[in-house]
Amino acid sequence: MGEVILAEWFDLDEGCRAETWRWLHDVYLPAVQSAPGVCWTGHYDIVAIPDKPYIAGAPQRREITDPSVPSGWQNVILTTAASPEVFFAPDNPLDALAGEYSDRLAAFRNVRRAVFIEEQVVNSPEQRASPYGVGPPPAMQLGNYNADRPEDEFELARWYRAERFSRVSVTPGMIRGRKLLSIAGWPKHGVLWEFTDLPEGDSSFEHRFVAADRNEDWRGRHVLEYVTHAPGSPHAGRRVWPPVRERSVTPAIREAV
Repeated sequence: MGEVILAEWFDLDEGCRAETWRWLHDVYLPAVQSAPGVCWTGHYDIVAIPDKPYIAGAPQRREITDPSVPSGWQNVILTTAASPEVFFAPDNPLDALAGEYSDRLAAFRNVRRAVFIEEQVVNSPEQRASPYGVGPPPAMQLGNYNADRPEDEFELARWYRAERFSRVSVTPGMIRGRKLLSIAGWPKHGVLWEFTDLPEGDSSFEHRFVAADRNEDWRGRHVLEYVTHAPGSPHAGRRVWPPVRERSVTPAIREAV
């Protein structure tokens, strides 16, 4: 088994956002990071998706409208562990932390959670920037969704292997891609696309996958024709904790420049 990923989506009222971020970064997330069994944790500031197809000619993505599915999307915290027991075992330390800080966590609005295991991991050109297991990537896109019908999942599984995984392996600026399956939470399916950066003005990485076309010649349907996303999904964002530090440049590269 690879890394098990807890994803937490939530919103914050503008009046308490700065203070809550400060507490998260100074107190709560370092405590989560230090908990037994936790591999790494990261907090992401998510960019809103425009209400239009993110690629010209693509179908409009559909979002779940069921009010029982919480609508949080502005913040995402990812926490990974080596085993689901870290999140679900009786008396686990993460539940204890949540109980200890329940008053501060009450500031989270529209909270949604899911725990994922990895179906497939595909390394990409920038994997050296963040080797597997080292920590959260500087930028990421987290999609979470359900297929409309069970039979659609057969086509979905084939599409990833016929088209998306091959593009992930050559997409510029990408560290790795993870196709995920949930063991708890609303979505059955998820993807975590890890990148070195998310430039200003971008709200998704889909245009990079389009540019990485390898003449796959997929003959099936477009995925957006038969999946329903969580509110605001896919969620692309920049890491705000731990702070992202600029990558160093070796003397040889400086001389070449």
